[in-house]
Amino acid sequence: MGMNKAVIGKVHPPMEFEVNPKDFTYYAVSTNDYNNPYYWEESRAGGIIAPPMFAVVYGGICIPAVILDKELGMNVFVMVHGEQDIKFHKPVKYGMKLTSQAKVVNILDKGSGELCQFTIATKDQTGELVAEALVGFFVRGGGSGKKDDKKEPEPAPGKTIFEVKKKVMSHQSYIYAWASGDHNFIHVNPENAVKIARLPGIILQGLCSMAMCQNAIIDSLAADRNPALLKRLAVRFSKPVLPNDELTIYGWETAAGSPRKIAFEAKKQDGTFVIKNGIAEIA
Repeated sequence: MGMNKAVIGKVHPPMEFEVNPKDFTYYAVSTNDYNNPYYWEESRAGGIIAPPMFAVVYGGICIPAVILDKELGMNVFVMVHGEQDIKFHKPVKYGMKLTSQAKVVNILDKGSGELCQFTIATKDQTGELVAEALVGFFVRGGGSGKKDDKKEPEPAPGKTIFEVKKKVMSHQSYIYAWASGDHNFIHVNPENAVKIARLPGIILQGLCSMAMCQNAIIDSLAADRNPALLKRLAVRFSKPVLPNDELTIYGWETAAGSPRKIAFEAKKQDGTFVIKNGIAEIA
């Protein structure tokens, strides 16, 4: 039985979050982003700011209410993070009081399963929009079993303008679990990851690999490595990342101007793509 499509359009109660630098600096460490001064140097004009991907922490507090909603009927034991698209409207700083709210927008039949899509909108204490996220969780089974013949072909890569390698530590998923709040057993319990989820072992949180892409893009393309210049980051998670993997993240320009539009991908040391259809927009 698939998910309940009657839930489409449901708006969940707002959730509040107060920004603490200890949280967002630890988040930077958990993604191996150790040396961007915008996250550390308190003497900087305007003070330190959070990594853009910290949006998955203050916005992510809405996710449990969505995926554990009995009315939706999602089987979280066969669920994986399928896609993420975040638009960043305003830098996040110490002391900001944020309010995030989730809304279920679609349940798509993908043949081998279903994709539940929901949005998370975050505003600050003045009512200004801080970030908007479109989140997709794929649930194996429950689909029609039919192949999606309408799937558009993926665009061919253009001329590479940056290429960065990122090493995944053996304990990366444990560190990221505490920094992000994502303690799903597939990331922190090797035995259950194999027995229940039928994975080869624990896997890295997809959002951690997405954050590594964020780091590579900001370090390579943003002026002065300024995180506030990243306006959008979107990915499709295509394959799991394992402890000790090495990722190669590379991209090409698809449109100049402001914002500058970049497409990117990430692959493992054996050539397996773990992130496809990546989109970044940089002011």
